[in-house]
Amino acid sequence: MSSTTIHRSYSSFTSKTLIIFSSIILGLTLYSTITSNNPLTSNINYFSSIKSSLQINATQCHLSMIESDGWFCEKNSDWKRRKLLHHIQDKRNRVSDARAVFFQNNWEPTIQCEFERRLGNAGDGGKWICDIHRFEEIDDAKLLIYSFGSNGDFSFERAIKEQLSKAEIHTFDIGLFTCPENVCIFHRARLGNGKVDGSKSLQMVINDLGHQKRPIHILKVDIEGSEFDLFEDLFNFSIPNERHIPYIRQILFEIHLGGGTNEEPSQRTHKLFELFRSNNYAIFHKEANLFDPHNVFEYALLRLNPAFFNSSL
Repeated sequence: MSSTTIHRSYSSFTSKTLIIFSSIILGLTLYSTITSNNPLTSNINYFSSIKSSLQINATQCHLSMIESDGWFCEKNSDWKRRKLLHHIQDKRNRVSDARAVFFQNNWEPTIQCEFERRLGNAGDGGKWICDIHRFEEIDDAKLLIYSFGSNGDFSFERAIKEQLSKAEIHTFDIGLFTCPENVCIFHRARLGNGKVDGSKSLQMVINDLGHQKRPIHILKVDIEGSEFDLFEDLFNFSIPNERHIPYIRQILFEIHLGGGTNEEPSQRTHKLFELFRSNNYAIFHKEANLFDPHNVFEYALLRLNPAFFNSSL
């Protein structure tokens, strides 16, 4: 083979090699550019960095853990800010007794739950729960839930059972109904203060079921006006230390002012919410029942440690 032919073959091989090598470099460069500009990849990297930055240890959140009875774990600085906002709103929560705009003027939420969720019917009957995933961290078999007032609607109980499969759910109503299989246990009863109309108080229910030593994780109450008697009896004692107030982590209830325009129900409602506050409950949700928005509202409360309600920051 002539030297000219050999030279041409070598030049051709070199050119092909350079072309292949350049193509590889170009491909890697394009891939790097596309990957770095890909919104999905960017979001994953962004949220990964956020997650890493938000991880805090027990020392950093010891204040919130103490003052929320173990419910929230937040940086101490964030918790102090949350506490400050609670006190600012709490001072504005009793404005007037005027019936027409009572719920517009009074008793707004003072804390917020990051993962608040509505369970049950999309309309009437559903309730908002604060960070239900935290209950999943508790042994399901120890979860105790009372549902007062169902009128045959068990959508709330079904939704709870889907999230907390081993929770023990007791449903009460003045009517006679049957719980869905493996969802809840039904009890026929009139709920109130246990003193009139053959009603049963919460304490009587607890005693009947032998739950004196168990916390109630969720208490749902929709008993068409009897909630006043129920809660007043629960928190007001005529004989000190005669009964033990149960530890109820969340109270979800519908409040009814009743018909008319007189201000007596407004004053009673103020006293009821002051009772909740004095027993370490903070409002985390509020919404109107649009069937009668002047007189009926939904509320959700979270039990916190007494230290949270101390105005000293």
